[in-house]
Order: sequence, then C-alpha cells, then structure tokens
Amino acid sequence: MVEGAKRGVTRGYVLGLLGATLVVAAALVVASWGLLGFALGREPIETENVPLWFGVLSIGLGLGMLGVMLWRQALSLLRGRKSPVAGIVLGAAFGIYLLWGLAGIAAGLSIRETWLSPFALILMPVWAIAVVVFWLVLARRIYTDRPTPQWPWERREERE
Repeated sequence: MVEGAKRGVTRGYVLGLLGATLVVAAALVVASWGLLGFALGREPIETENVPLWFGVLSIGLGLGMLGVMLWRQALSLLRGRKSPVAGIVLGAAFGIYLLWGLAGIAAGLSIRETWLSPFALILMPVWAIAVVVFWLVLARRIYTDRPTPQWPWERREERE
C-alpha cells in the first residue's frame, strides 16, 4: 500500500462489492454443504418436522448479518484503518454459528444438528473468509494506485 494515497470510492462500488461478496459466500456454503453432505451421507437438516426452508431462511438471515458486518468493515476502512478489524472477522464467524445454533434449537432441531453439526462449523470459516476477502479488495481499491485488473484481451499496450 502506498502511504498517504487514498482514492475515492463511491457508495455504489462498495454496495456492488458487498453484494458480490454475499453471493460468493452463499455459493461457498452451497458447495461446502454439498460436498460435506456427500462425504458424510447426511443432510444438514434431518429432523422430520422441521421444513427444509428453515435452512434457507437461517442462511439468509446469516447473510443479512454478514452484510451488516461488511458495511461496518467498509466504513472502518474508509475512515483510515488500514488493517482488518479483528472484531468484525470474529463477530461474523461466531455470529453465524450462534445464529444457526439458536435458530435451530428454536425450530426444534437436535443438538447434533445445531451446535455439534459439521454443517454449522463450516459456516464459520466461510464467513471469516468473506470478511477478509472483502477487506482485501476494498483496501486495494482505496489505498493503492494500481489500476483495475484487466483480462488479457482488455490490455491495449499489447495490441499496439
């Protein structure tokens, strides 16, 4: 990072990056749960009287919580803090675990499907990675003078 260099970033850029990060986090959850379910031979929710949409709703609430955390991370970065806020990273990771566990208990899931579930444990690193990647991309945009990355066919200097 260049000391003192700070480029302006629009609210639209931050919201676009936030949205892209939430989509990537959701995709990582779907992929990791699919692989984990295939490897273990079980589903994230196996209790018969709990509908499957409960899992979708819980992950949706978790993504909403992650969006709030990412917004706070962006504000911290735009205010001049040049390192990720550890409280936000840990808060996002433990927050989704707590949300899944408490919502699952309230919905009638067993302890095995909530607090002891490998599906719940995989959520923690996904949320933490999402916060750190969001910070990395936004910090690069704000505090470096490097241009936007381009695909090989977008580079003009090679065509001339």
